[in-house]
Amino acid sequence: MKGQRFYKVVFIFIYIVLVCTISSTVFAAMDPVEVEKRNAQAPYQISGKVTSDVLHKDVTDNNKHPQQIRKVTLEISDVIKAPTELEENNTVELFYHYIPSWDASEYVGGTSVDLAIGDVITISLSNGEYGWEPTIGGNSIKHITYSEDRVDYIPEPFLHRISGMVKSLGNTNTDVLVLCGLVAILGLAIFRGLRKAI
Repeated sequence: MKGQRFYKVVFIFIYIVLVCTISSTVFAAMDPVEVEKRNAQAPYQISGKVTSDVLHKDVTDNNKHPQQIRKVTLEISDVIKAPTELEENNTVELFYHYIPSWDASEYVGGTSVDLAIGDVITISLSNGEYGWEPTIGGNSIKHITYSEDRVDYIPEPFLHRISGMVKSLGNTNTDVLVLCGLVAILGLAIFRGLRKAI
């Protein structure tokens, strides 16, 4: 009786994993033509190097999904397009909505902003609530040089990391999960058979 109960539990576990793996959600990215059009319409387009990145304001309204407004200083190397009064600037301060990389998958829509000190970028900027901001978030940024030294300014909570590990199991190829389940069942059956023989 105990053996039958054990096998039922194993089969239920495999069924749950299969159902979770098959049911996945797909979100559409922005239309590339629309991205190009909106970036081309931006009043300020520059290339430069990120020299600082500091917290401007915490705008978290849900502790499970923290957000910040961060202020970046960009050392300008090339002015593609600029309002007349800004053409001679050597640096510019820009503001962006920061979402930690470990929580970015929870949001739908355009690409999140991915900046780090040392990045060399080309960016399209528009005047926003806080000052100059990427016109359409991460879709307004093209990396020329991508710094290897990247920081998550909000560390990932321990429980979120554990749940992420469990979710990644669900993203594993279904065939691999089924094969592992069958090998585990076969191994346990052989082990139980050897124990009875002894």
